[in-house]
Amino acid sequence: MRELIGKIHDADMAYYQQDRPIMTDREYDQLVDELQALETETGLILSNSPTQHVGGEILDELVPVRHTKPMLSAGKTKQVEDLVKFAAGRAVLLSWKMDGLTIVLRYENGGLQQAITRGRDGIIGEDVTHTVRTFLNVPLTIPIREPFEVRGEGVISWDNFEKVNLSLGGDYTHPRNLAAGSVRKLDSGESRKRKLEFWAFDLVSDTLEYESKLAQQELLQNSGFSVVPYIFLPESHTDQEVRDAVGAFQPKHFAY
Repeated sequence: MRELIGKIHDADMAYYQQDRPIMTDREYDQLVDELQALETETGLILSNSPTQHVGGEILDELVPVRHTKPMLSAGKTKQVEDLVKFAAGRAVLLSWKMDGLTIVLRYENGGLQQAITRGRDGIIGEDVTHTVRTFLNVPLTIPIREPFEVRGEGVISWDNFEKVNLSLGGDYTHPRNLAAGSVRKLDSGESRKRKLEFWAFDLVSDTLEYESKLAQQELLQNSGFSVVPYIFLPESHTDQEVRDAVGAFQPKHFAY
């Protein structure tokens, strides 16, 4: 589906903005038909799908929303040996801590119902559903009917940041600042131009059952979410395997 969406968007760009068609109308229609068939078959529709035409929405203000469960901060360390000690004798999942704006997505009956920022205290955030619906990769519909929440990070890749920042006059020094401000725009049409993405790192549910953090991440991936890259180490891992896993997370391998 992502491959088809990419091809259709490239064709749209070439046809409408560059006046140099890269495929025939028949080929274009075949791609769209194939995408629509997959969306019907899987029950999954991504926010940047050309089958979805999300109109621009301009709000007067962002409405406060109370989180169902507090969004607490995790403990921090800059020492690898602290992680080695923490992981001793247990299965662990190591993943990136992405630098963007933390967002909670609420789903019910297979559809995105609401998107909320973390807020300063993790108790009350702001409703940003109008902008999140314009993200490149947020599932608008999914095959899961039970209500649940997905916590993740709203970010802009370095590649897209350099392009967007240039178009804005180069006023921003880091993708995080641009991402945070773009998510909270009152005009969703402006947010759409910023090429925002959502990367999930946690699932919150009173009804969905999963045996482990690994099973939770796999459930999210299988439901169409982009999940923060991770490395899973079973209970039988060695201390050196933890050190090697931490060393494998180099910035050059993940440009966000």
